[in-house]
Amino acid sequence: MATLKTCVLLMFCWSTVSGCTWMKSSFHDLSNRSIANLKQAVTKLQKFILALLLKLYLCFQAKDHIVFILRTLKNVMRLYHGKYEKADCDQKKLQIFILDIHRQIAELERCVSQYSKGIPWDMEKKITKKMEMHFKSLISHLKHTEYSANGWKDVAGMILQHISRLDVLAINTKQDLSL
Repeated sequence: MATLKTCVLLMFCWSTVSGCTWMKSSFHDLSNRSIANLKQAVTKLQKFILALLLKLYLCFQAKDHIVFILRTLKNVMRLYHGKYEKADCDQKKLQIFILDIHRQIAELERCVSQYSKGIPWDMEKKITKKMEMHFKSLISHLKHTEYSANGWKDVAGMILQHISRLDVLAINTKQDLSL
């Protein structure tokens, strides 16, 4: 009976730290894989400068970075929720990219749930609003181009920049030993 209690206790302790442990140990690998899959899926990606959101990538502490990374990845998933079959790309690589993003979201949600206190409400509201507006503009662009192959290439170029920046942010974040 004592070993069962010990086992349950160890499983509970492991589950409460596994998300952030995953952030330190595995996020970068999966992020690199998703970047590689998106690059392989879409040829001739369009390059854009994302100056609008650059400040958002630089203004928080490590725990807040995790929330920011999570929210950004959720917005990426929202973009790829349907109608991407017109994208002129390797659909299998794109599916792997989407699965990788989904896995990152699941693991980061575990990590974020450990923190009772996150980003201050005003800050969270500002960030969420700016991010939502940016991703809505990407959805509008897709609608305007009738979800064409070129529209998806434009969006894929921006998404690649986002996830590349998130990867750099995650590298800086995992160096914070308080996670």
